[in-house]
Amino acid sequence: MPLMFKRWLAKDNLRRVAGLLWFDLVWFSTVAGRNDWLWLAVPIVAVQIYLSSTRPGFNWLLYSKLLVLGLLLEASVVALGILDFTGGWLPLWLLALWCGFAAMVTTTLDWLAGRYTIAALIGIASGPVTYAVGSRLGAAELLVSEWIMWLAYAVLWGAYMVVFAWLMKSSEVHHAKTAQ
Repeated sequence: MPLMFKRWLAKDNLRRVAGLLWFDLVWFSTVAGRNDWLWLAVPIVAVQIYLSSTRPGFNWLLYSKLLVLGLLLEASVVALGILDFTGGWLPLWLLALWCGFAAMVTTTLDWLAGRYTIAALIGIASGPVTYAVGSRLGAAELLVSEWIMWLAYAVLWGAYMVVFAWLMKSSEVHHAKTAQ
C-alpha cells in the first residue's frame, strides 16, 4: 500500500468518512422515509449524535446553534414560497435530519474551520443537490421553477457553510483557550 494512501487512512480521515457514510443513512431514512420511517431514523440520528458528542472538543452550544440556523434556513425557504415539505411546515423527519446533520458536520467537516471560501463552495455545490433529489423522492413539493430552488439553496447553503466555518473556528479558539 503506498505511503500516501496509508496517511490518508489516518484516524481522522477514517472518522470523517465514517461520519459522512453514517449521515447518508440519516439522510436516506429521513428524506426517503419521512414520517413513515421515523422508527428507523430516530435511532440512526441518536447514534450520529452520540458518536459526535463523544469526540473530544464536541460542543453542545455549537451543535444547538447549527441546528437552529438550519431550521431557520428551512423555515425561510418555506416562508418565501419556494417549496413545501411533505408532512407540514417543519415536519418531524426534517427536524430529525437537522439533528443528525448538526452533529455530523461538527465532527466530519471540522477541517473547514476558518476556511470560508471552501466552505461556501461546498455549500453552493452540495446544498441544492440534496433538495433536488429530495423533491424527486417526494420529500418536498417545489412551488417555483427548479432553477429558482437551485439558486435559493445555493445562496442559503453557501451562507450557512460560511457561518458554520466561522462558528467552528470560534469554537476551536474558545476550546483551545479553555483547555490551557
